[in-house]
Amino acid sequence: MYVVTGASKGIGRAVARELVGRGRNVIAVARSPIDVEGSTNVAADLATASGIGAVVEAAAGTGPIDGIVHGAASLIAVTPYADLDPEILTAHFAIHVASPIALYQALAASNGVGRMIFIDSYSATTLRSGWSGYSIIKAAAQMAARAAADEAAGTAVIRVFPGAVDTRIVAEVLSSASPSALVYAGMRDRGELADPADTARYVAALLVDASDEALLSQDTWDYNDPADRIVEG
Repeated sequence: MYVVTGASKGIGRAVARELVGRGRNVIAVARSPIDVEGSTNVAADLATASGIGAVVEAAAGTGPIDGIVHGAASLIAVTPYADLDPEILTAHFAIHVASPIALYQALAASNGVGRMIFIDSYSATTLRSGWSGYSIIKAAAQMAARAAADEAAGTAVIRVFPGAVDTRIVAEVLSSASPSALVYAGMRDRGELADPADTARYVAALLVDASDEALLSQDTWDYNDPADRIVEG
């Protein structure tokens, strides 16, 4: 059984569909309507105790969770530092950082968790002018993933850098006045934005096909680095 969060859009939905296509049992979780045929769809806000409880209930009796994919995200507006709203950032923090912790803790206690994937971002360590809110949240999420890799006993933790994927956050950047808009526009025009389905095949291959030895051989996996293509979905 696999649990995929953020399964209503973007990478999360694509990963859920890919796993179902591989014949895997999937619990697809999201706050908004889920369009993943063949999965157990759970409408839940993982920032709440009731949302976490709904996923635990769906997983009851299924045995160990083979993998969790933390695909849940939120649209963090491209906003200069001086205009950031701390309360809004706190809400984003709950989705990107606190919710994955709560979900892991609950499922580890009820079922056990074999593998866990975090969708990482180079924005966690590379500041992009005018886009500081996103970098702040992703930096916190990255440290949480690193802590999980070090301390989540019995669970193989995988950090995947998907690169520039054609998702809502990229659309947000493209429509902004941020200097990054020109960079992403160039990537779009050159066909360098990855399709979520392509990223999903890579994520699913790491989650399902890679050996424990291979996964433990390095800290991160980069979709755009040919050396990291130890498996092909």
